Amino acid sequence: MACVFYSPEAFSDDLRRVILASRNAHAVRACLLTTRDRDHAFTWLKQVVSDADWPLYGFTVAARRRYNFDKLKWEAVGGESSDTLGLLRHAQELRNGAVVVLEDCAAFLRDEGGDQRVRMSLAEMLSSETITEGLVLVFLEPPEAAGRLPAILADQFVRLEVPYPRASELEAIARAELSIAAHHARVPMDVESIREKAEYLARELAGLTRTAARDALRDALAPNPSDLDAAFARLQRRKALTLRESLGMNVLDTLDVEEPIGLDYLFEYIEVIQPKLLVTGEERAKGIWLIGPPGTGKTMIARSIGRHVKLPVVEFRVSSLMNSLLGETENRFRRAFATLEAMSPNVALMDEIEKAFGDSSERDGGTMMRATGALLSWLSDNPHPNFIVATSNSLRRMGEIGQTMTRSERFDAFFFVDVPCLDSRRRMLERWLADRMPNCDAAADELAQLTEKFSGADLRSLVKRAVRCAEHDDVVLTLDMVKTQVERKRMRALALYDEFQELRRWGMKHCEPAGLTDTRGLP
Repeated sequence: MACVFYSPEAFSDDLRRVILASRNAHAVRACLLTTRDRDHAFTWLKQVVSDADWPLYGFTVAARRRYNFDKLKWEAVGGESSDTLGLLRHAQELRNGAVVVLEDCAAFLRDEGGDQRVRMSLAEMLSSETITEGLVLVFLEPPEAAGRLPAILADQFVRLEVPYPRASELEAIARAELSIAAHHARVPMDVESIREKAEYLARELAGLTRTAARDALRDALAPNPSDLDAAFARLQRRKALTLRESLGMNVLDTLDVEEPIGLDYLFEYIEVIQPKLLVTGEERAKGIWLIGPPGTGKTMIARSIGRHVKLPVVEFRVSSLMNSLLGETENRFRRAFATLEAMSPNVALMDEIEKAFGDSSERDGGTMMRATGALLSWLSDNPHPNFIVATSNSLRRMGEIGQTMTRSERFDAFFFVDVPCLDSRRRMLERWLADRMPNCDAAADELAQLTEKFSGADLRSLVKRAVRCAEHDDVVLTLDMVKTQVERKRMRALALYDEFQELRRWGMKHCEPAGLTDTRGLP
């Protein structure tokens, strides 16, 4: 049962083909339609089934209904059914061709904990000996139901997935909701203004289902449809909360990120590949892997890249999905991938990616190993413009995967991000000491000479601490005060530098340098 990356067009075409094949062969076919948006799924089903000129039924244990395409509404055709087996029997009675949607029934098909009678009844219906004018059974389920299909019937199911709405669909939703809200509030808005404002609001809807996007817009616009900035801020907060709580994702701020210093080679590369960041398919830019010791600004680089290429940056902590709620790990991975794809084009930051590959033992029933495989497959096969920026400060924990990843096609380039060189340290210190002390240029020159092997985080930290001490004593910051902090931090900075010498040796062989360094050779 293959899983494909669906677009709305692909979903419609696949379902049409199944309906046509069922009609031509006078056979019963089964589809598993997974979605987190029931209303949107029925919207697509109505459209496709109407085009096929077949009746559409919806069966649940609560009621049986048929959709009236002329009146655009559901009509009851039967009462309650005691169980899923009864629903299958009612569907089997439809001899003249139909599409029947069965909701929340896949659990009864499971090999363990399911109902053997339901499995056998469905097996008989799917048999070539069944006499019917054609019947398509659509099991409408959440994505988790993919693992509930019985082994004996799994290959007979066609798997379909309702995709998250893309930018054009979200803009259409925003235009409709904005027009309705403005009309009810009697706020005058011309067509061009609605179009521009809808495009503005739709940016914060990416990654939501169609229904969730519609409801979020209605809530955001309700207080005052004319205050678009306030509505946009409400959408931002709601989306950030949803992503953080359900998927461990964060949309990072790129407006206040500092211009990176000493990473000229890396940003020259970004400049060259920038046109490929918006491409879908094989020619797209897949991503880069930043390897280096901690404190060298790898996370900041992702934010800087986002600002440079004018794309949102989504922090995707792989380890948070793998280490919490183990029973839901694979499901959360699927949701995360679908969300990232729906939010494309973007920069997807996978921080500390080594935590995803370490300790993937079988003690959890192989869940970690399967989730790791899903991640690797997605990195290779995802066709959407998600530019991955992965970071790592340890390859030892990744085992053989860490060594082989550099030879795969999952990333376009690997850069080693080391501690800043002399000139970079001077420029960093000039930036952070500006307006803090007189003659900061000369002070930065002297301090840069004293801080060889210090990381950017070390430099930033010692300047902050010196500034706080000066503010506490209510005096002007002096060079001697900063030197005091340099000496206090020196032992730790040098020890940390030495700890990552093995990683530097590896980086010299397998990575491009992100910028100039002071390294002239390693012992």
